[in-house]
Amino acid sequence: MKSVLICRCVCKYWNTRNNPLCCSVFEVLDPNSNNSIKLDPKFEIPIPDPKSIQGRRVYVDVLSCNGLFYLSCSMDRDISLVCNPITGEFIRLPKQPPILRPYEQISWGFGFHPKTNQYKVMRIYIFKHDRRMVVEMHTVGTSTWINIEVDYPKNLIHVLNHSAYFNGALHWIGIDVDGNDSIWAFNFDTERFQSFSMPPKDQGTKVRIFEFRGSLCLIYFNDLLVTMWMMKRYGDGKSWAPIFQYTNSSITTSQLPSCIGSLDRKNQEFRIFVTPWCDFKAHGKFQIIHHVPTLIPLKDIIIGDNVEVQNIYSPDNPN
Repeated sequence: MKSVLICRCVCKYWNTRNNPLCCSVFEVLDPNSNNSIKLDPKFEIPIPDPKSIQGRRVYVDVLSCNGLFYLSCSMDRDISLVCNPITGEFIRLPKQPPILRPYEQISWGFGFHPKTNQYKVMRIYIFKHDRRMVVEMHTVGTSTWINIEVDYPKNLIHVLNHSAYFNGALHWIGIDVDGNDSIWAFNFDTERFQSFSMPPKDQGTKVRIFEFRGSLCLIYFNDLLVTMWMMKRYGDGKSWAPIFQYTNSSITTSQLPSCIGSLDRKNQEFRIFVTPWCDFKAHGKFQIIHHVPTLIPLKDIIIGDNVEVQNIYSPDNPN
């Protein structure tokens, strides 16, 4: 009972978000605001030899699915785990297969196969010399990674590292040799890729993909404009509709917002989207993810023969 009550406890500042007068559906956050939240770490991921990281930035990639996190260290991808931050439970994942040839970009995804009730971690990379794509998948609870043979366009040269899980599939944005963008969705049931077209965008515009309000969405941003698009009918590239737009044509760079916040009172969700005007050198690199907590124990979620659930509160936990 105490754990349930703690889940509902927030600080006074966050409690004000319930005030209907606080903000509308979308709100531009003040870049000069001094409001801050102190976070006490629950998970400590060991890093390589401290001497090897001097002068280098080290960060942890975080992917979320159904209340679970996939965490991996940027310096050593063999240091990775799946955890439930609410219960403090975690599972260490097996080492990833070595990549023996030069590659363009490596991307990860974390999702759920609804028919088998299994969680999957995916790794995608494209070789430099022949642009061959390699897709590897690990089923959480097993001890191995497997290679997935997939059909893909041979002119695809780059896959962005930001993925989004939605509707039983992982979604990435792919770029072909001519610079054209499209969405590539890997369906866990068919183990095949499906491509969707994207709304038109200007040259130099960056893009992120995410799930929002039960739909697949995109956020486009450049120096002057932020636009959010929603796919009204999943899989239909003609159903994209803009749901929010923010322009900065009339203000100076120093006044540009670092984030745009979204408050969804119906679903009790609050999200923050980073804008291209965020000063990463001053504030460091960070990412915003969609996360809905769960109190279900990991042993009741993960199916497999190689499930060793540990807990950060356990006295035998070395971390």
